[in-house]
Amino acid sequence: MEFPNSILDDIDEALIISDAEGTVVYFNEVALNLSKEIFDSPLQLQDNIIQILKTQDEAIHDFLNDTMSKKKSFIEYPTPRGATLYLEFMYIPIKNSGVLTHIHIFIRDITPQKIFEKRLTDQAVNISNLIDRANAIIIGVDTRGYITEWNQYCASITGFAKEDVFARKFSEVLSLGYKEKFDKLLEQILAKESVSNYEITVRVKSNEKAIFLLNGTHRFSPTEAVTGVLFVGQDVTELTSYRMSLEKKVEERTLELQQAIKKEKEVLEMKSRFISIASHEFRTPISSIEHAACFLKANRDQITSEEAYKKIENIEKQVKHMMSLLDDVLTYGKSEAGKIQLIYSHVPLQDFIFKIVDDVRQSTKNTHTVETYLQDLPAEIRTDEKLLRNIFTNLLSNAIKFSPEKKKVYLEVVRDDGNLYIDVRDEGIGIPADEINRIFEPFIRGRGVGFIQGTGLGLSIVKKAVELLNGRIQATSKPGAGTTFTLKIPIHGDN
Repeated sequence: MEFPNSILDDIDEALIISDAEGTVVYFNEVALNLSKEIFDSPLQLQDNIIQILKTQDEAIHDFLNDTMSKKKSFIEYPTPRGATLYLEFMYIPIKNSGVLTHIHIFIRDITPQKIFEKRLTDQAVNISNLIDRANAIIIGVDTRGYITEWNQYCASITGFAKEDVFARKFSEVLSLGYKEKFDKLLEQILAKESVSNYEITVRVKSNEKAIFLLNGTHRFSPTEAVTGVLFVGQDVTELTSYRMSLEKKVEERTLELQQAIKKEKEVLEMKSRFISIASHEFRTPISSIEHAACFLKANRDQITSEEAYKKIENIEKQVKHMMSLLDDVLTYGKSEAGKIQLIYSHVPLQDFIFKIVDDVRQSTKNTHTVETYLQDLPAEIRTDEKLLRNIFTNLLSNAIKFSPEKKKVYLEVVRDDGNLYIDVRDEGIGIPADEINRIFEPFIRGRGVGFIQGTGLGLSIVKKAVELLNGRIQATSKPGAGTTFTLKIPIHGDN
């Protein structure tokens, strides 16, 4: 058989032609060059190709049988120099009247292709291992939300293994009452909108909550069609809990700061009121004392004993008034600083009340009558006598002071269920509705007090004293019709 050498030598594949017994009757230039790389000696005519192949490697021992059954074989062929070639063998049997006469063997070197494929495979394996072992949550879903990717970190965080979640919807496996929220997120990403740092609450296998911070990116097919979404993120459960704890602390500290600022503002306002009231209240008696003293000094040789006595009596009166003002300030200061020490004793109640009423009437020059109503009083109560006296004295003095046009004030004391209920009522100028809620604040004086003297501390001192005795106080009033103070004080205040 003659072969057109020039044509067959120009083809890219090695061509070996043997007879039916395997004897080489033709090979082209490409086959000769290839044989130099893979055989111990170059290929020659009359060589038996089957014997040559048998002696090379066990992997191709049954080459002829393989080719007869498969028509094509791929062989990883080690060369004598230690390299590896990847060869594709394809045979074409030539028959004459049904009898095999020749075998055409085409050998193509596909080593570059196989190396490229191997690199792609290795790269895919490496990427798969990287995804699977990454220290981050990696979840893949298809366009319908079914899970297609689930790495080891995700399994360790959620407790769900791959076989637990594959081919199941993310929203059904992990979503904790947020199915619609996740479906909307998936729809948003599939619409090619950017989604980053998306916080979602999920359910782990133990039925506890976990919080994932996810970034979503598209997955594309070779034709650029969106095939799904790859979520990459971190478990931020502890971080979120810590953040919420910090936010709560910030809120608490902010509230404390606001309260401190409010308190400081109140203190500044109180100081301002004190300076204003004290300067006015102290100026009047000081001026009166100065005027009387100057008069005595200038007229010491001309004035009578009676005139001198009146001036001295006025000085004493103003001094007592100033001492009363200072006592109020000092008492309030002690109560604010928490320096008032309670001293409990047994106080004979009825005699105590009558004595206070008498003292108040004398100190106010008997301008008013104190109508007293006492019912079912105990013989004595256990309380702090000084604080109780302060309460009665202040309230009765105020009732008289703020009802200058009247002649009576009223005191009612009743026992009920282990408590004293005390009402101190006057029919004086009263307190406007917009001021009634501030009367127990220090240095507060109403608009209607006119020239009636006072520091504005009396009622705040009373309230502090009542609270120290575990009682309570409230006021009701109507302008022009008077004011009533109602108190409840325990009979045994130290219990």
